[in-house]
Amino acid sequence: MDAVSGPTRTVAVVINPTKFDDLAGQKAAVAGFARQAGWAEPVWWETDRADSGVSAAQSALAETPDLVCAMGGDGTVRAVASVLRGTAVPFGLLPGGTGNLFARNLGIPVDSPADALEIAFFGQNRAIDVGLATFDDGIERVFVVMGGVGLDADIMAQTDDGLKKRMGWGAYVVAGGATMFREGFGVNLSVDGSDSETHECLMVLACNCSSVVANIELATGALLDDGRLDLVLLRPNIVAGWVGVAIDLAARIRNGAGSLQQVSGRESRFELDRPVRAEIDGDPLGETRSGSFRVDPGALIMRLPVPATFSSVRNRPAGPPTS
Repeated sequence: MDAVSGPTRTVAVVINPTKFDDLAGQKAAVAGFARQAGWAEPVWWETDRADSGVSAAQSALAETPDLVCAMGGDGTVRAVASVLRGTAVPFGLLPGGTGNLFARNLGIPVDSPADALEIAFFGQNRAIDVGLATFDDGIERVFVVMGGVGLDADIMAQTDDGLKKRMGWGAYVVAGGATMFREGFGVNLSVDGSDSETHECLMVLACNCSSVVANIELATGALLDDGRLDLVLLRPNIVAGWVGVAIDLAARIRNGAGSLQQVSGRESRFELDRPVRAEIDGDPLGETRSGSFRVDPGALIMRLPVPATFSSVRNRPAGPPTS
């Protein structure tokens, strides 16, 4: 540290205040870590219900920081990612939500704030992909974990926030029990310009990474930096039912012979035979009858553990030290 000019590296933190019981204590912990690391005092931007953090992230970016961190759940992470997409500013995660799916896929601890801080400030920079989803309203939205229509969106829409705080993942199980017997819908699907194929589905999910709920690998082999999205189709299975789905998950069967089918590509387009609820990164968006998913390769610079979790990103040499 320069004794005359003081710390020069800056961090802006976008925080969702509703995720923390002791907000002042959380901010003090981050500020203390920054001081010990020789960084300037963090600049804080709080999210609000109006935009879940987009305005806060834009304000944070306007400060031209050396690092932007998201301190909250998956909604906060997605909002910040949508602003940092395409910039060279590193993005650090300080998990504070219930699911923290993105952090889990990146190997960032969700139950150790000190370790998450260490990774955010001193981890390696890695470029990863983001997904882009467009539905009937024509708005293109960023997602970092998943975007989809059908069963997943129904579960997210019916999950009680209060129950999430008390039960964690169990709240999704409760919501899933109320939606698992919904009837399917017809999907006309084209991937990377291929001829459209018709499917009967309960869910169409575009995955940017392999695990989209708990630690279940739904999109087998999906990577965050392979320049592709993996579409997982859940089809009605009258004979085997949900037991068959569980078997297919455990056996990693994704060839269409069972309940699950998986296909990889850069862009997909779909038409549905009726309106179906949509979601991105766990946020329900209402119903849609058409849409598209596409990948924006290497659009987000993430701070990852050293070494990176290679089950989530390709095994390639890390970049130069960040500190």
